[in-house]
Amino acid sequence: MTMIPKDKWQWFGNAAHFCGGQNCRFHLATRVGKYLISTVGDYHPPSSTGENAEEIGYGRTYETMVFLAGRGCACGCGLPEINGSELDVLAYTAPKEATRGHRRLCMKWARKQ
Repeated sequence: MTMIPKDKWQWFGNAAHFCGGQNCRFHLATRVGKYLISTVGDYHPPSSTGENAEEIGYGRTYETMVFLAGRGCACGCGLPEINGSELDVLAYTAPKEATRGHRRLCMKWARKQ
């Protein structure tokens, strides 16, 4: 088994999944070999009336999903396209958990190359 070293991981500054990702104040996206690991959270859609983030799924305000990474996005942002079929998921309720979970899934999928 070959592991993709951390210096070969590619980090992106925008949300890589979730249709409301542009309204998430928290997002991490990392390409690790042939996989894209995406974390979003702290969701504040335009319709939001309060200061608290809304759930992005039942019982969670943050989530990490893993996808097969495709070719580069047509818009030129640099992110790889994804097919929408997640390979792995973790859910959280706090940003510290989301950051740790993102890193955990990066390490896990770096070993699955």
